[in-house]
Amino acid sequence: MENTDSPDPVEVEQEGWWSFVNQDKFWKGLLILGILLNVVVVFTSAFGHDTHVRLAEDDDGALVWGHTRPIDSQASDPAYAPTSDHFEIAFTQSELGESGIKALSLVFTLMLIGLAGAAIGIAGAGNEGATRNGWRAAALVAIYPTFIFSTGRAYNEPLIAGLIVIGVLSVLQRSAEKSRGMLAFAVLVSTVMFSLVLMVKGVNPLYCLGFGAALALFFGVDEFASNLRRITRKPIVAGSLTAGGVFLAMVGLGLSGGGGTLSVIGEETGRFAFALLVSTFDVVLIYSLFGMVLWPFVCPALKRLREVEDLRATFLTVIIVGFTTAITVYVAALWTYESVRWNAEWPWVMWTMGNNGRYISLIMVPALMLLTRLKALDPELPSLTDPGKKAPALALGLILILPLAVLASFHGQTFWTEDAGEFLSFNMDDGEDLLFVDEATLGMHYLYTFHTEVDPDDSRNVTGHWRAPESGWQDELADGLTLSNRGNLSNVEWVVLAPGLDWQNPPDGWSVAARGEADFMNGGGEWTIWTTHGEVIAMH
Repeated sequence: MENTDSPDPVEVEQEGWWSFVNQDKFWKGLLILGILLNVVVVFTSAFGHDTHVRLAEDDDGALVWGHTRPIDSQASDPAYAPTSDHFEIAFTQSELGESGIKALSLVFTLMLIGLAGAAIGIAGAGNEGATRNGWRAAALVAIYPTFIFSTGRAYNEPLIAGLIVIGVLSVLQRSAEKSRGMLAFAVLVSTVMFSLVLMVKGVNPLYCLGFGAALALFFGVDEFASNLRRITRKPIVAGSLTAGGVFLAMVGLGLSGGGGTLSVIGEETGRFAFALLVSTFDVVLIYSLFGMVLWPFVCPALKRLREVEDLRATFLTVIIVGFTTAITVYVAALWTYESVRWNAEWPWVMWTMGNNGRYISLIMVPALMLLTRLKALDPELPSLTDPGKKAPALALGLILILPLAVLASFHGQTFWTEDAGEFLSFNMDDGEDLLFVDEATLGMHYLYTFHTEVDPDDSRNVTGHWRAPESGWQDELADGLTLSNRGNLSNVEWVVLAPGLDWQNPPDGWSVAARGEADFMNGGGEWTIWTTHGEVIAMH
């Protein structure tokens, strides 16, 4: 006789430990928590390296204390400061002040969260629960540790991601319409958004013409060559061709010696190949599938992508795959290039630069839009609003990512150089120079954290120099040596030694002015400041 008291399987599934992911109340709370974490981080975090560097640019885009990639790999030269391409849109002007810059960074992130919710809701239009899916996806964007990290450090990732969303959404909305004129206008809007992304990164926006031409070709082929729709409307086919094309173009450019940073591919092919493996792991697995909590939905989505024939899904796939391939190759080349320039220990430098994987954040919203589009095509697919059997995996993904989001918010970025810089700002006289001695890896970037503290508006006529420990800086300083491609140290009255370094047998007249401990997150150890001044003001 059948037991009528046995629980319904669906009820059992809903009552599991993971059942909170099916509740609107949880997602609303998660969205609020994410917004609060982004607010908190602007108070707890210092600016990131790249922000400090941007704040030290003059009106022509030249760095006032010398380029971060000096000619001499062991020394800076303030005279070597090539200007930018004059196309950069700067959102970290020193005139805004620290509070203003952080407030603007928070605004960009909040705008992205709202834009993500709206875009994903529109992408799933016609699908039941599209609006709920939108703000649940917005909650994921809000707790994404990379965006919290970038908000606190005043990086441009939220702004760039927002520009990409606008460009993608403008085309997505028009791609199903019969009006060729409206679609052409949408392609133009998308191209303009991409040009703004390039300008934010300080890159010539004319490169956007290639992006616009690729979009026009894609939709042109679909419109006028219906026999090729087996490519333009098959996500797997178009995505594979895009990945292969982007990879071959970038690697080919590098092997030919062109492409700036990419040129290292031809010079250090073996090192680049190894870096590419690590970059794939960092960009695709850690920052994308794990960080964005996409992994519960990847396998069902890939299966559906092999079967579906849809222009919008194919367009989103091409955008996601194209950017992912380009970023993965670029990050690998960047690691290889900087390791050579810094003569850094390989492969450990990749650990130091691992956060470059954050560049992939620009595809987060398009990826969620693609999942939403696939859900509209196949209601049986798992989604944020209907995870089904993927509910335990989704719950686990959120549980794993939340501590990282909280840590990124409440700990924030810290630099031991802030304490040292504060001491120098109290004690340096106008017109004096400082010398910072530290390892070549990010040495110039750390130098510019002193600029923000000591002479943020360049009104004190202070010049900062950097030397690697093995550069022979002691002889330069003591004997007044002037070497090519190195700044003159004759006006240096202050020397800052990074943790773990010591100055044996300093010349007469030099003494220790301050000492401090770097915290664990900054590597630990004691830093010291030497000076020729007899009296100093102690730090508070």
